[in-house]
Amino acid sequence: MPLIQVSLYEDRLTPETRRALIGELTEAAVRALGPECRDVTWVTLQGIPRDQWGIGGTPG
Repeated sequence: MPLIQVSLYEDRLTPETRRALIGELTEAAVRALGPECRDVTWVTLQGIPRDQWGIGGTPG
């Protein structure tokens, strides 16, 4: 079972981007692993507030 986990700024996650990311990431797994993995591919999206990211040693 492929598990694809994505962390990104929470304000980037709208209902539309959630659907698009889940669909496109699942399709990428199917292209790479074959169609039999479609029904067992899991995608999790974790939205994190920008002030809880650290990039290059400074808060995001």
